[in-house]
Amino acid sequence: MKITSVKGIALRCQCEPISDALSTSTARQALLVRVETDTGLYGLGEAFTYGTPLAVMKYLVENTLGPVIVGADPVNIQELWNTMYLRTLAGGRRSMMMGAISGIDIALWDLLGKLEHKSVCELLGPCSDRVASYASAGFYAPGKDVDALRREFEGYLSMGYTDGKLKIGRNLDRTPAPLSYMANQDWAVSVDTDWKRIEAVRKVLGKGRLIVDTNASWTTEMTLANSGILSQLGVDMIEEPIPFEDMEGFARLCRELPEEMQVIGCETQQGLAAFTAMVRAGALDIVQPDVGWAGGITEVRRIGQMALDNGRKISLHCFGSAVLFAASLHVAAAMPNTESFESEENPNPLKSDIIKKPFEADQHMSWYVPQGEGLGIDIDWEKLQCYTVTV
Repeated sequence: MKITSVKGIALRCQCEPISDALSTSTARQALLVRVETDTGLYGLGEAFTYGTPLAVMKYLVENTLGPVIVGADPVNIQELWNTMYLRTLAGGRRSMMMGAISGIDIALWDLLGKLEHKSVCELLGPCSDRVASYASAGFYAPGKDVDALRREFEGYLSMGYTDGKLKIGRNLDRTPAPLSYMANQDWAVSVDTDWKRIEAVRKVLGKGRLIVDTNASWTTEMTLANSGILSQLGVDMIEEPIPFEDMEGFARLCRELPEEMQVIGCETQQGLAAFTAMVRAGALDIVQPDVGWAGGITEVRRIGQMALDNGRKISLHCFGSAVLFAASLHVAAAMPNTESFESEENPNPLKSDIIKKPFEADQHMSWYVPQGEGLGIDIDWEKLQCYTVTV
């Protein structure tokens, strides 16, 4: 068997505006990766883009990395990963290049599963049949006041969730205020309003765990200064409060934040070496890579083992299409130190509308791992065409 082509499929659909501490989304997008072979079998993956241009990621997949592996046997995935990484070492290593490698790697695992008539989870070793999750939501949006936020999380509890995450930090009345540099500053709230938002969600969740996410918009000093009120409000975890480059700051937070408050990160970090450095520096309590960004299934599997070896839990970031959701479920289910799984609850047709059979969860919102071959999902290619765009 030989790889005959590597193609990028650009997807986009409009959505109601949602904002975190810094950015605003008015459309959802995804770059799917299709690896085809001379047998007719193909694998499907997703290269996460963090909103960056689909055209750039598509070019990297098709014109930079694709030619590196076309003609190769797709079965030896680790060798292909090393080849893609080392061939682009000078201008790659991180950012969109690693995202492109991630998407191709996921597609190769999907392909291997189809070839061996096994699910990706089975290929990875012993695995659970489901993965516990938390409701990832609580974005800023037009007209969403504290009461609307409360009702939103009441809805998640009625679905079966016990834990939840909300966004904080979209403020202009603080120093520094990185939002002041962003093109869209709509729906900013005061710092005091953010405390009320946290308080409202805490009351709804009751004994459930509460995660807050500043999307790296705070500083170390700001996080420590706010630790008292966060503790009083019942925050259990704080996600990526500062940029991951500030490893010393992360280590300080892990040492100096209240003992009951864990530091989780970093969705924007990439690669085993970088995560290893953070863990060894005592800069993370819970490790949070994204399978479509941090290096694919091959690399995130290694990150998970490193975390296990160092006594750390892992909780995958997941904010993409149905393909990334499926891949993340398989990886999370195969890691014994999986703590929980991010289940995004914003409307996203690229996750819900492009597969023939929806994802299923039990009454506690633990998601069942798809049991078919490869990623185990059946793409509705006719529906997918409705969201395919030319870039």
